[in-house]
Amino acid sequence: MALNRDQILDCGFRLLREHGLATLSMRRLATDLGVAPGALYWHVPSKQELLADLAERIIAPLSPAPADPIEAAIDLRAALLAVRDGAEVVSFALALRPDGLRPLRKLYESFGSGLSSDQARWAGRTLVLYVLGSVAEEQNRSELERAGHLPRGAEREEQVPDDFRFGIEVIVGGTARRAHA
Repeated sequence: MALNRDQILDCGFRLLREHGLATLSMRRLATDLGVAPGALYWHVPSKQELLADLAERIIAPLSPAPADPIEAAIDLRAALLAVRDGAEVVSFALALRPDGLRPLRKLYESFGSGLSSDQARWAGRTLVLYVLGSVAEEQNRSELERAGHLPRGAEREEQVPDDFRFGIEVIVGGTARRAHA
């Protein structure tokens, strides 16, 4: 059976979910697929491109993005938390392809009312960066707990923490006030 891009992305996504970003390398991916590392580069030009494609998979549940930016932020948080190191991967991909992550562009568009297109994009980006930072902190704490560097915290609840919801409401509310000023 010939190797294809979907097989590479499927395996990369599985490795990321099971072991995290620290163990995801092109060499490890090739080993798991039973091919030489060079065979991967025919389908995926670099590890950076692999990570950007994996970021698209991480945030794929956001399509279509809810019209309400608060719900969109909550959905983004859930998608990031579903994949080990999800916030780090998406943050990297956002730096590599600032306008390339389709589901995030849809989230930016949810701020359209009363704002210029630039302002809506800035507001959406601010919200995304807040979510990425919050989830990165949460995921880093989990990794530190797993490694024994921090005591295990209380079991995490599935609900959205109050401080997270407060932060997104401040961003969205401040943006709405600016749009109506």
